[in-house]
Parts: sequence; structure tokens; C-alpha cells
Amino acid sequence: MNTGGEVRAFIAIELPESVKSFLKKISAELKLCGGHVKWVRPEGIHLTLKFLGSVPSDLVPRIQEAALPLFQEQKPTQLHVSRLGAFPGLRRPRVVWAGLEDSAGVLAPLVNSLEAVMEPLGFPKENRPFNPHLTLGRFKSNEKSSELIEAIRQKMDIVGPSFVADHAVLFESLLRPSGAAYFQLFRFDYGPT
Repeated sequence: MNTGGEVRAFIAIELPESVKSFLKKISAELKLCGGHVKWVRPEGIHLTLKFLGSVPSDLVPRIQEAALPLFQEQKPTQLHVSRLGAFPGLRRPRVVWAGLEDSAGVLAPLVNSLEAVMEPLGFPKENRPFNPHLTLGRFKSNEKSSELIEAIRQKMDIVGPSFVADHAVLFESLLRPSGAAYFQLFRFDYGPT
């Protein structure tokens, strides 16, 4: 952990290698279409549950303590990669994403509970509804992106691998010229099945 006064942190679900490999392949195909996009390194892709931002280092143990019971109450759940799209939409895209299907419907209630326990610690609740997605890239501009946008449109119905989510992680994010690097601060294991 950063020994300074603050860490940039978030809570997320890690992805298995099978999912990262699939996303790497999809991203590589999309990159060939051009456009001004900063692509996320596949090894850094994760499902963000709560972005915390800059956090005083002495608050990290309280975050762990507040979130731990929520994850201990969770049962391992099956998720699978499904769909491709862009936020806010394909007309003026800013983010390319792959969706995650949560057929058991556990992610949204988990995120709502996480929001509720983080708010008293000074982290404002997210106003937008939770939409489980994996960020593949961020548009720098929409110039010369028509071929890429069309490729996303054609691949909207992709179906990727499934995996079992059985833990989440409190990560520290270090911003570097080569891209963000993530370091595990704490692992929240789900309860037994």
C-alpha cells in the first residue's frame, strides 16, 4: 500500500484468465477498426462495484471492516460475458464495454448494500443504476471511429465465457504513463455455498 497520506482505491470483482483472454481477443479485433481509443490492458480489466477515489490511508481499515460482512453474506454466483456496447450510446460513444449477465440478480443488491455502508464513511452514493460491465476502452475522440462503431454494432450480441464470482478485492490504483496498475489491499471472500 502507498505509505503516503492517500491511496486511490476501488472495490471490484476480479476476472479469471479465461474471461481476460476472451476480452483480449475482442479488443484486438476492435483495435483493427481504428478510431481514437485508449484500450484497457486485458490484465487490468475487472468489474468495479464501487469506485472510492482518493482515500486517506487511515480510512482503509474502516472500509474493510464495513464491507467485509456484506461479502461474507454472499454466495458464489455465476456470471457470464454477454453483449458489447458503448456508453452513453453508439451515436457519441465515450466508453466501449462488454456486459456481464447476472442471471441470479445478486450484483445490484450487493452494490446497493455496498453504497449504503460506504456513505457514512464519506463516499457519496452513485446516482446511476448499477450496470455490470467491463470497460474495454475509452474514446479520446469520435473522429475516424465510424468503422469501429460499426464493428461494435455488429458484435453487440457476443456471448463469452462464464465464471463463478466468489470474492471481491479492495484495490489500490496507481496511475502510470503506461496505464493504471492495480494492487490488492484486501480480499473479501464470499461465504460458503
